[in-house]
Amino acid sequence: MRVAGLSIVLIMLLGGCSVKQLSPVSVPLKSTLSTEENLDCCSAPDIIADDLNESEIKVNDLEHFAQSITPYVEKNGMDKEEFYDIQNSFDKSYFAPWHYEIPPIKVGEASWPIRAFRGGYGSNLRLVRPEWLQELKHQSNFETFATINKKAITLSWMNIRVLPTDKPLYKNPTLPGEGYPFDLLQNSSVNYHEPVFISHTSKDGAWSYIFTNNASGWVKSDSVWIINDEIIDTFEHKEKVFIMQDNQPLYDMQGKFIAYSRIGMVLPLERVNGDFYQVYAIDHNGIVVSILIPQNSAHLGIQKINKNDLITLGNEMLHNTYGWGGMLGERDCSSMIRDMVTPFGIWLPRNSASQARKGEVITLSGLLDNEKLSLIKEKGIPFETILYLKGHVVLYVGTYEDTIMIMHNIWGIRTIDQEGKKGRRIIGKAVISTLELGAEIENYDVKNKLLTRVQSMNIFTKAPSLCVARKKVPKILSVNP
Repeated sequence: MRVAGLSIVLIMLLGGCSVKQLSPVSVPLKSTLSTEENLDCCSAPDIIADDLNESEIKVNDLEHFAQSITPYVEKNGMDKEEFYDIQNSFDKSYFAPWHYEIPPIKVGEASWPIRAFRGGYGSNLRLVRPEWLQELKHQSNFETFATINKKAITLSWMNIRVLPTDKPLYKNPTLPGEGYPFDLLQNSSVNYHEPVFISHTSKDGAWSYIFTNNASGWVKSDSVWIINDEIIDTFEHKEKVFIMQDNQPLYDMQGKFIAYSRIGMVLPLERVNGDFYQVYAIDHNGIVVSILIPQNSAHLGIQKINKNDLITLGNEMLHNTYGWGGMLGERDCSSMIRDMVTPFGIWLPRNSASQARKGEVITLSGLLDNEKLSLIKEKGIPFETILYLKGHVVLYVGTYEDTIMIMHNIWGIRTIDQEGKKGRRIIGKAVISTLELGAEIENYDVKNKLLTRVQSMNIFTKAPSLCVARKKVPKILSVNP
């Protein structure tokens, strides 16, 4: 963490990591060890693919319904003629961290992790040492909370961690939903060049506790840079370039690689340069530099909701595999929806429960499954409506073949065998399905089907209002402006 334009470093940082690499001699081209020995050592197999079994299950929804957003947009999408109020307030939400003078929450709320964790399993699937957790809590340094209070910008895409460590912590890894990928220390992720606010650092200075516009937690200190009000004013008031494509390499004017593009990134325009948008950015030396973004992978300014962009963004998202809390640069259910609507200037919270309270909320609790389906068809607006299940959100994309269709990034289908043992049939990616995904598979957990678990729907493009569910006095979930 450094200060742009200043020669004085506010905080001494400790950085870097050690990666153990095998020398060419340590990995023989052909292993001379027995099969039994190979199971317990690090020798590389000659050919991996031949030894793998095809274990991917066939799921009717994914076989029958197109796994492209195009037909659903063509049938149910609309080219909007006006901007919604939520689109007009995007900048205020997106740049919120640059308007903080102190952290937006109290130290007691921010420091919940130092009270929450008493044990668990590590990356080796063995119980972690209690001393490791105690050291992390010590490193969290919450006695210095709100002592830096500086506005900054991220220099790379990063995980946001619950405690200052890259190492994972799992519940019982033998139980479904408790092992990989559900790392208890993964809170969220933050894009390259995103506004943040720094509260304080870890004891050793290697980690900084930050607030983004949607999450808080620990990131590497050497990947955030404190900036001054002049730079903030310039970046905030320039026209915005919204990224429409993932994983495009971005370069500066000298051809040096800077970052990969990611839907959800927003960058300030310097000027249009031929087939490129030339945008401002901060490099690792704290210098304002120019980056070139191909015009075919971004658009300039907030766009009205339209079919062409929905198709582009939706099909990009359907390439995603599942990433709990944004791990490994992937997306989970809520980050997929959040990033998909960002290029339309729609700001959504990061987690599923908060997203479910955005806009006009209609409860579905207490309704029978067929009543839920009727109400979703009646009230839902395709591509503008979230359906909420505890711990999961899906995007309503309208009806197809007279069936309600959803788009979501999902880890797996719940199962339960005759002895009551729970399990998962892993999907692990973004898909388009019905609300009865996997109903035909063996040991399908009928009591936990998606439709039965749906608790509410919310139209995030509408202003908050009281909605009366048919036959019911509505239970209105709290709503955000």
